[in-house]
Amino acid sequence: MSGNDAVKTAKIVAWWDMKDCPIPEGYDARRVRPSIERACKERGFSGSVSITAYADQTKTPDHHLQALSSTGVAVAHTISECTCKLMYEDIVEWRGHNPPPATIMITWMVTSPGI
Repeated sequence: MSGNDAVKTAKIVAWWDMKDCPIPEGYDARRVRPSIERACKERGFSGSVSITAYADQTKTPDHHLQALSSTGVAVAHTISECTCKLMYEDIVEWRGHNPPPATIMITWMVTSPGI
């Protein structure tokens, strides 16, 4: 197996800030995981996919939380001011337990100028 093959079949992990990148109105949250998996496969990545969504669970509709959970998406409770810090800590911890190769996806909206 070449190095490129190892990357293509390596674990895939996605961290998603639901406040800055919310589920669109009317979109079935059960489609999030299959959509991410399909996008990875279309780009040639076939590894197992792990997804963590960061959201204030008190402000996220229950039907979204239940739909995500039913498809294996972990939802980490956080408040907006702490999302980046918690996500960063989780990324560092995951990286420490999962040496390369791996595919990492981070989904959030950059709202600060110059970033």
